[in-house]
Amino acid sequence: MPPNFDNVYKNKELVIPFKGLSIGFHNYNFVINNSFFEDFEFTDIKSGSLNLSLSLEKESNLMRFDFHFTGNVWLNCDRCLEMYEQPLEGDFQLIVKYGELFREISDDMIELPFTESRLDLGQYVYEYINLLLPIKHVHPDDENGISTCNPEMLKKLEETASPKVDPRWEELKKLKK
Repeated sequence: MPPNFDNVYKNKELVIPFKGLSIGFHNYNFVINNSFFEDFEFTDIKSGSLNLSLSLEKESNLMRFDFHFTGNVWLNCDRCLEMYEQPLEGDFQLIVKYGELFREISDDMIELPFTESRLDLGQYVYEYINLLLPIKHVHPDDENGISTCNPEMLKKLEETASPKVDPRWEELKKLKK
């Protein structure tokens, strides 16, 4: 039985009806915008706009989906907590084989029952976009290598990062020698 993403992804524009498609290549273009991200409850992405070029190669016993993403998303900076724009670009591939039941064979291959006529790519698109995100969400440095984070927040962080040493501890350290 295919996964039920209905409770997660409400926008159905990424449902691809593949029954009746001829053998060969089929190309699709989608804009992934704020309404897409609103459908996912636990996401670091606050808003964004990505172009998705999707190429579907249909063969008699499998389908190959090639995803190409370009665009920008807005994230909270881990350092200063302000929003910043993160450019994203990347490619992924999903291979869909026909079989008796739905199962994930690997990260990039699934099996669909012969009885299925469409494939909802919404969850896959969401996961691929999240894989494009950097591990650390911080404002990029400018051309001079200087952080573009909020300068007031950076100043406060610097003040708390270098604690004042109590002079009494320095005197105690001298006794060790």
